[in-house]
Amino acid sequence: MTQVDPIEAQREATATIRGYVYQFDASILAVLGAGAGAKVIVEGVEDFDILSRDTDVYGQVKYYEAQKLTDSTLRDAILPMIQGFLRAPTEARKRRRYMLYGHFKQAPADAPTFALADLKRILVERPYKTDAKTGAKARVEVNLQTQLGASDQDLTNFCGCFSVELSQSYDAHREAVVTALRDALGVSRAEAKAFLYPSALTAMAALSTGRSKAERTTTRLAFLQQIRPNIALYSAWALREESESAYCKQIRDLHFARLNIDSRDRFFVITLPDADGMDELHGLAQHIIGRWSSHRINAKPAKERYAPFFFFPGLAAETLAELKRRLVGDGHRITDGIAFQGADFSTDHLMLPQTRDYRVSARFVADGAQFDAALAAARTQRLVLQLHAGDAHPVDPAVQQIAIPIRNAGMARKIV
Repeated sequence: MTQVDPIEAQREATATIRGYVYQFDASILAVLGAGAGAKVIVEGVEDFDILSRDTDVYGQVKYYEAQKLTDSTLRDAILPMIQGFLRAPTEARKRRRYMLYGHFKQAPADAPTFALADLKRILVERPYKTDAKTGAKARVEVNLQTQLGASDQDLTNFCGCFSVELSQSYDAHREAVVTALRDALGVSRAEAKAFLYPSALTAMAALSTGRSKAERTTTRLAFLQQIRPNIALYSAWALREESESAYCKQIRDLHFARLNIDSRDRFFVITLPDADGMDELHGLAQHIIGRWSSHRINAKPAKERYAPFFFFPGLAAETLAELKRRLVGDGHRITDGIAFQGADFSTDHLMLPQTRDYRVSARFVADGAQFDAALAAARTQRLVLQLHAGDAHPVDPAVQQIAIPIRNAGMARKIV
């Protein structure tokens, strides 16, 4: 086994990346915990600022897996806070609260509190200084309080508005975020973990990179509306975080376990990777028809019958034609909006009812325009089910949608 050079090990980015994600998670919790009317600015004065009617809280996040909570660590975090506090007008200082939020390799069981003597000690720095002539190193004492021009009363006032909140380790902290999302939106833990957490993480990353303060500002309500809109769009984060089997099971249990309980118009929008050929495409279509069409159920009343719609964005016309030929060869009756060769597309033909005598198994649209027309012509509640190996097809936000990243047709079959 190759030995890892200690210097190279120090350059690994894992700890840095985990630190960024930890900060995003802490900011998500800050937003979820913000009161009504409060605004949260991400990457404002500190990592997150919570501005409410009576109090402004400025939170700095630190995640140190391998570092203790020492005077040196505190000094690095507190110094910019004190500078900001001193710059603020006297009246503005009264509403300010500063918080150091984070996890350290070793810290007291209870969050420490600080009095003037503690802060004065922390603000004394003893770096090494090298003699220019002899090269000898010796410690020198630097009093940062003096450099700041802060009086003892200034530091006493700062102590009164400063606190430390010790948080959990990386994995436990993430689970706390999942729990907070579950409680905030009243969903299952599986949905919070598989969908809401990746969405919240993506939304927080976008907020953090906004160019202006306005673009980095949100509220609890706005954030919740952003991560849980009228559509369920699953992020590729969920697929990477879980094993394929666990991911498929979670999505299936959330959205496909209650099979065929209503007669919705279900639109399957499917994009498969190039590696999947006609056999995989044909097998997936057969599977969906077998589970999501009522054409074989004799006792089903006419008004409750249903057949899936299929749309394959980017699929070549000849490939779609071959798929339909195979399905007809299997004994299926299909509609595609074309009543006869040379006819124009018609939603009336596409929507021909499924009856006991004319058992429509599936309905096909060839392109985005036909897909939009079919959605507009739907006669019952609409549900778009996207299974996409690339980008999801854009859908009107007014239509309920579930967009699920997949790797191949086999994964799609496990899910639906």
